[in-house]
Amino acid sequence: FAFQPIVNIHSGACYGFEALLRGYTEAGLPSIQALFDSAYQRNILHRVDLMLKEKAVAKFCRATKALGKAKGELKLFLNLDNRILVSSDYQPGVTLGILQRHGLPPTALCLEISERHENAMAREASNLLAAYHRDAYKLAIDDFGAGYSGLQLLYQYKPEFLKIDRFFISGIDADPKKKLVVATITEMAHVLGIQVVAEGIETEKEQLTCREVGCDYLQGYYIARPSQEIGDLK
Repeated sequence: FAFQPIVNIHSGACYGFEALLRGYTEAGLPSIQALFDSAYQRNILHRVDLMLKEKAVAKFCRATKALGKAKGELKLFLNLDNRILVSSDYQPGVTLGILQRHGLPPTALCLEISERHENAMAREASNLLAAYHRDAYKLAIDDFGAGYSGLQLLYQYKPEFLKIDRFFISGIDADPKKKLVVATITEMAHVLGIQVVAEGIETEKEQLTCREVGCDYLQGYYIARPSQEIGDLK
């Protein structure tokens, strides 16, 4: 895993890290999605997810210690393949055991649901996401605006975070339509009690515009590139 910081848009303080999978090409796979597709087809998607989650949590705890932070002070953002929740090998409650082994409180984990993936979830999946809330995990909608089900996800799953897709952030400072869209999404999210992360920030002007329209957090190359080296995170 490489970690990429998510920072407070006003203070620049690090709020947490998104764990980004690396090494899939060395495993002979063309993409991260191909890895999860293969696991799903073999009915081992949840087992693979748990193996990767264990690695991410362990590395996150090492990073937290290296940064001199208490466990739970920073948040770990992890992508969740929607199909896990309806996978034949799904077993509830295992994630909590991973966190307990590493002494990490559930409130430190934020699971990202991507709008890019088809979200034809059964009622059981909705119930499982509700259970995640009860277990005190945070939820985020990733890539908001990239697909067609964003507002439905927003309504159904009551996330704590909304991550606006890079399409709307790229060049926002010079595009009044993008600025209006992001301002409107941010205002709606705040009314619903949801905090907004602007993804893919690459320039100072994009950062300043996102702050102007009310976004809460920033993530992108302008802040820091993803790194597999814990020392870089300082």
